[in-house]
Amino acid sequence: MLTVINAGADKPLAERIKADLQKVGYTVQEAVSERREDMLIAVISPAGSSDAGVQAALIQALDSGQHIIPVIASPTALPKLIDHLAALDFSQGYHFAALKGRIEALSTAEAGRPMTVLTPRTREKNRNIGYWLAALALVWFILGVILVGVFGIQAPQEEYNTLATQVGATVNAYVERNLPHTTQEAANFPATVQAAPTAQRPLLIATATARAAEIDGQ
Repeated sequence: MLTVINAGADKPLAERIKADLQKVGYTVQEAVSERREDMLIAVISPAGSSDAGVQAALIQALDSGQHIIPVIASPTALPKLIDHLAALDFSQGYHFAALKGRIEALSTAEAGRPMTVLTPRTREKNRNIGYWLAALALVWFILGVILVGVFGIQAPQEEYNTLATQVGATVNAYVERNLPHTTQEAANFPATVQAAPTAQRPLLIATATARAAEIDGQ
């Protein structure tokens, strides 16, 4: 189903569009629905761009995920909510065939879904979701503090120590494998450091430096 919206000054053009749509078999309803499959034709002019009723209808259609076809009644910029859409310019003449072709193209599966627009209603919904998530995070934080501070609940120390030991052994094995053990390996050590992952280079250099200091101190 289709809906045609307009400001009062654009009523003649809007009524002509409605009549021609009905002649070719389209159902034209008076108000914007919440059905995604419906479509909105917005007659836009300087008066229409600032009309509260037109703005409200655009927001309703956008929030419902409907395709919108802007029709320019007289030269003007599109409202910000739909300025990403390609308009049909009827300011220099009436082109119903072009409008009918756009409706047919947007009615196919290949047309896809309209681009999501952050309308005031969507922004408010996103803010409310953000507030709920923040409140939930705060509740979990307070609960965690109570569990640790009052009831002494902590991660199992034995499991933590085992995991830490495994990680330490893995790191030590990697470092030991890349440390210089001969004069030739010492000469090639700078190249070995460069070949190592960036995050591991400081550990490799620090370990080699400490090992060298121990040897010099003996």
